[in-house]
Amino acid sequence: MTNNEIDSNADGKVTKQEETRYEQKAVNRRRMAWVALIALVASGFSMMFLIPETRLKMLDGLLEIYWIALGSIVGAYVGISTWMTKK
Repeated sequence: MTNNEIDSNADGKVTKQEETRYEQKAVNRRRMAWVALIALVASGFSMMFLIPETRLKMLDGLLEIYWIALGSIVGAYVGISTWMTKK
């Protein structure tokens, strides 16, 4: 994390408000990834045990997009977090 990334008004000084805003963005990204991961697990569990197979066949195309979208969110978070630690 460099000061250029945190300094939102580009005045060369990082204020406490800018630092707090940057940290809150990181927390929100982490929460979004956790919610997506929990949704993946919960939907997988419900598809295996709770939803009848006939309904799953009707939702086949939609479920593929749903899983790809949630998996992309989790994968992007993990990848970008790893990349940022290596910077």
